[in-house]
Amino acid sequence: MEQVEVKKLSAGTVYKIFSIGLTLGFLPLFLLFGIMGAFGMEGLAWNEQPVTAIKAIFIGPLMAIFMSLMFTAIIGSICALGLWICSFIKPLNIEFF
Repeated sequence: MEQVEVKKLSAGTVYKIFSIGLTLGFLPLFLLFGIMGAFGMEGLAWNEQPVTAIKAIFIGPLMAIFMSLMFTAIIGSICALGLWICSFIKPLNIEFF
């Protein structure tokens, strides 16, 4: 296992990590919600309007992308600020295979 010492992580790197992780995490979940909505189980709601039938299968992944972008903007900004403050205290050690 290799270890790299990093003084600072750029904000772009933080946003990229969050966007990839959140998008790939939310897609299967919201696709499942869309399939459930298509079969009449718990439906999706977009703008307080219920989305059912075949539309739910297509709206599910769009909701996942929207949610991942929103969470990336909010949580990524907070994390980038925290890592920026941490960079003044000590460097980060990143391990990779």
